[in-house]
Amino acid sequence: MSKKQQQLIPAWSSGATNAFTLVELLITIAIISLLLAIVMPAFGRARDQANLVICKTRLRNICIGSLMYADDNRSRLPVDDMLGPGYTHALNGLWTDNPHTSLINTFSRGQYIELPENYYCPSQKEPRYSYSPENFSTGQIGYFYFSVENNPKFNGSISTFLRWPEIGKIKYPRRLCSSMHPRTWVVSDMWFSGQLTCHRWFEKGINYAMLDSSVQMVDRQPKKEFR
Repeated sequence: MSKKQQQLIPAWSSGATNAFTLVELLITIAIISLLLAIVMPAFGRARDQANLVICKTRLRNICIGSLMYADDNRSRLPVDDMLGPGYTHALNGLWTDNPHTSLINTFSRGQYIELPENYYCPSQKEPRYSYSPENFSTGQIGYFYFSVENNPKFNGSISTFLRWPEIGKIKYPRRLCSSMHPRTWVVSDMWFSGQLTCHRWFEKGINYAMLDSSVQMVDRQPKKEFR
C-alpha cells in the first residue's frame, strides 16, 4: 500500500480513538456545573429586574385608572371592602381577602382598566394570585388595593398596624380621594409578615403606586413607608 493510500484510510479503521476518558468527562461536568452556579443567580436577578419594570407599569395603570374614575366621581377613587389577597397562616388560618369582582367590574364598566394582566405581578409564583383567565373571572387578584371601606370581615384579616390606628398612626381602612396627600398609597404588591415577597431577589421587595401616579420600591419594612 502506498503512503498516499495510507493517508486516505480513516483514523477509526486503524484502531485510533478520539473518545473522552472518564476523568475528562468528570472535569468537563464540574466546569459546566460551576459556570451554571455562577450564571443562574445573575440570570434570575435579571429576569426579576425585567418583571419589576412590568410590575411597576401595571401598578401605575391601576393607579391611573383609579384617578380617571375619581375625575368622573367627585374625586373619589373606586372602593372595595377588602384589601387584597390573603394566605394560609399557620396560627390564624386562611385569610379571605379575595375575590374582588366588584372592584374589577367598577374598573371594567368605565373602561378605566382593560387588560386583566394589570391586576397581577409577573413575579408572583403562587398560582392563586398569578394571572389566569380563571383567577380573573372569579376576582382573584394579585395586588393590595388600599381604597377600602370599613368592613368587619376585612378588619379581622389585615396586619395589626393597619387594623389599629393607634399602632399604625393611620386612620384605616379609608376611602381614598384624589385630593388626599399625593404620597398616599393606592395599590401595591402584597406582603405578609415573615413571608417571602414576590420580588424575591430584592430585599423587602414590594412596589407601590401613589396618588401622584409615581411607583416606588420599599427599601425597608413596608409598614415603615406606608402612608
